[in-house]
Amino acid sequence: MSESEDEIYRKLQEHLDSMPVGLPKAKNGADIRVLKAFFNREEAKFATFLDFFPSTAKDIWRRVKRKLGITLEQTEIMLESMKNKGLIYHGEDPKSGMPLYLNAPLAIGFFEFAIDNLNKEKVEALEAYLDTFLQEFFSTGIPQVRTIPIDAALTPAIEVMPYDRVWNLLDEMRGPFAVAPCVCVQEKAVLGKKCEHELTERCLTNSKWYVQQGHAREITKEEAKALVEKAQADGLVIQPGNYKKGEWFCLCCGCCCGILSNAKKLEKPAQLLAANHYSEVNPDLCEACGICVERCPMDAIVLNAVAVINRDRCIGCGVCIPPCPTNAIRLIRKAEIQEPPNDRMDMFSKIMKKKTEMRRLK
Repeated sequence: MSESEDEIYRKLQEHLDSMPVGLPKAKNGADIRVLKAFFNREEAKFATFLDFFPSTAKDIWRRVKRKLGITLEQTEIMLESMKNKGLIYHGEDPKSGMPLYLNAPLAIGFFEFAIDNLNKEKVEALEAYLDTFLQEFFSTGIPQVRTIPIDAALTPAIEVMPYDRVWNLLDEMRGPFAVAPCVCVQEKAVLGKKCEHELTERCLTNSKWYVQQGHAREITKEEAKALVEKAQADGLVIQPGNYKKGEWFCLCCGCCCGILSNAKKLEKPAQLLAANHYSEVNPDLCEACGICVERCPMDAIVLNAVAVINRDRCIGCGVCIPPCPTNAIRLIRKAEIQEPPNDRMDMFSKIMKKKTEMRRLK
């Protein structure tokens, strides 16, 4: 007996919801709207045979051959097609060089991979699903990204771990380097909203796939460093993956970034975002010019007799520091720092472990 369309997409929703970063059911049905906007029926059915652990095409074929009645070659074609559409994660076995495939979450995943391919249907579905998904995204307290201070905010007096220094991460990234437009800015553009910042190419990566698909352009390490310098001058926040290994990082704004703009709506966003620093104002030096208030991407600064920083809102990005005319703001390392996971899979494993523990307590 063949499955109905509703059954196919519900199975995919339940399957993806079992992953480290799930896709929970929405009361308004927006979860299915999102899946239908991104996956066709065949892709939706096929995706339920993947996992968040990487598998070869042959391993996946062994799972699907009886249920779907397809050959290994057809399995490989489907996997490559879904990879090219950005519906799944992919990589290579470090020993054999064999292609590996695994499920991608909505974010950071097939939403970001829809770069240059967003339309009104996708964006409206995402907007309708946002409140439900954000509860899942922030639920474990282990975010997929973290905030590190801009280099221009650092001084020799500040103790900064190597994984919190942007130049260290850039030096650790293996080439080729590439830069892509920001998908969050593209999403806002579909809704008729314009970003407040000038820089449009903001996502730095070493992904060959982004370049091959035409989403990114290859650049040199020197050009990547120059881009970061421009981002710092433009008041953008540096957000790498929440792990020590340098693979990619985004240069984010408070008006468009899906993470920052939505965290900013909360009363205490600093409790949800991973960061090891915060900014502090010296009231004796502050002239109450208000530049830092305008500069802050998290609305963490208010102007009284002097500027006052709300620690519950400050994410330690350091964006407020360079433009201060009296050097009244400095970056402070937190008493207890958060050591990030080693790599992406370690991060997902920790998220999954925490998610499992939370479900047991319910």
